[in-house]
Amino acid sequence: MIDIAILPMVKKVMKNRHINGAELARQLQVHPTTVNGMLHRPTLQVNKLAQLSHLLQYNFFRELALQFPYAEPTCTDTGTGQENKELKNRVYELELEVKVLRQTIRDLAGK
Repeated sequence: MIDIAILPMVKKVMKNRHINGAELARQLQVHPTTVNGMLHRPTLQVNKLAQLSHLLQYNFFRELALQFPYAEPTCTDTGTGQENKELKNRVYELELEVKVLRQTIRDLAGK
């Protein structure tokens, strides 16, 4: 099991950005004790890490990814074959609709 120390990274970035817990609490719109508790827990929710990445303008996810010795993902297709087929059919239908609407506009403009 890999032990990931994300909170020291967060604290280091906060220090480098000159942002204290109270300021971070204001930006997150939470009470300062909430931030204090968050910074002292052993884990951090992914959504909260995404918020911190945005607020501190720092990609903690990339930092974490560098700690894993695994290869990059090779599969970029997130949908099933059926979902992709349905999407392609819908795009085809919409393209036909656009073509008909363009022709209708040309016909109306010509009259």
